[in-house]
Amino acid sequence: MGTENNEINRRKALKIMGLSIASLAVASFKNNAFANNLSEKIANGEISQVVKRENNKNGDMVSLIGFGCMRFPTNGEGRNAPVDVEKVQELVDYAFAHGINYYDTAYVYHGGKSEGIISNALKKYPRNSYFLADKMPGYYVKEKGEIAKIFEEQLQRCNTDYFDYYLLHSLQNKPGYDKVYEEFGGYEYLNSEKKRGRIKQLGFSFHGDRELWDYVIDLHPWDFVQIQLNYIDWKKDGEYLYKSLEERKIPCIIMEPLLGGRLASLSASANKILKDKRPNDSIASWAFRYVGSLPNVLTALSGMTYMEHLVDNINTFTDFKKLSVSEKMTLNKAIVEYEKFQRIGCTSCRYCMPCPFEVEIPTVFETYNKLVMEKSIPSKEDQTAEEFAEKSKKFADTFKKEFANGGNATACVGCGACEPKCPQHLSIPDLMEMIKSNLK
Repeated sequence: MGTENNEINRRKALKIMGLSIASLAVASFKNNAFANNLSEKIANGEISQVVKRENNKNGDMVSLIGFGCMRFPTNGEGRNAPVDVEKVQELVDYAFAHGINYYDTAYVYHGGKSEGIISNALKKYPRNSYFLADKMPGYYVKEKGEIAKIFEEQLQRCNTDYFDYYLLHSLQNKPGYDKVYEEFGGYEYLNSEKKRGRIKQLGFSFHGDRELWDYVIDLHPWDFVQIQLNYIDWKKDGEYLYKSLEERKIPCIIMEPLLGGRLASLSASANKILKDKRPNDSIASWAFRYVGSLPNVLTALSGMTYMEHLVDNINTFTDFKKLSVSEKMTLNKAIVEYEKFQRIGCTSCRYCMPCPFEVEIPTVFETYNKLVMEKSIPSKEDQTAEEFAEKSKKFADTFKKEFANGGNATACVGCGACEPKCPQHLSIPDLMEMIKSNLK
């Protein structure tokens, strides 16, 4: 069942990672300040280890914080910016040394580059020392033969013989699911690969409604399921999804615990409530402790773009402490304060991209949300003429500066190509029109 090892002795820690001191010693670590004598430091217990939780299906000891590979650091801005592989290597080395052993990639992440990049970063480590997760992009599949072709390509990209955790990626609607996984035999094929040992655990990631959930969850014997969950989504569908997994004893993997980064910093007043309670803790740590406090969560994924994010998460999940009753009350107060601000629920997953008209959709929404938090949205209904003029100018100037090189909402023609791709089910054309109305 879901047990945690808050006090793992040195030998048990090495056993859980599937490593020996010898195997660590021969690993070719990057020559940087942290990596020097890394194997010796781990063997001597000098490097703290994140807490791990047991998979009740097969006994895997999985780090409660997982490394998401959708938001690698890049050299430059924009969707075509190349990934900074040196920084990725540093992040992975640091994560691995501190016991993070679950790495989640996908066929489409970073324009198809993510699988190869994480594979290359992990190649110095024994294959049985980490868990690699990948996903079948059913939304790309147009005919039956493509399923096997994509799966074989993924094994090659990842330079591996098997995936520890494999998912049907981003289930959003019943027709889409039925076409690929029932009519084309996608589930049957993937299940056969599980029997061959090339998939160890088979599950799905979910972005649909309750009707689809109720249909899919009992259709096949799933080994695990990945859902979007955080303290904002809990009172929407989050609680319903989580508890149905808990009832079925299906391990739960969490995506978007920070809601696309939005819960890394709330409004100033909400932040103050949390800081007054725990002055030394980051705002993001509250979101991670929230999901980690749920007993059926196997791991919570984080796209740790920067070293400071990784270090903070490791601090949170080392000697992990669940939220206390008083802390839950404090968090509820902060949520009430935060929800006074109506932000667009974009998580910057970029599934909507590229836009045929080159609108930088996630950046447009991010810019709008920043203005919301600054109370700089113009509104004739509750502002004086002077206030409205001031906020209108700031709104327009901010967008003009941010999109000086193109990609602004003004380029949107409402074609709707983006809307079916959005996992958050946002009415993107309508939101763009709303933003455009404030730019006139």
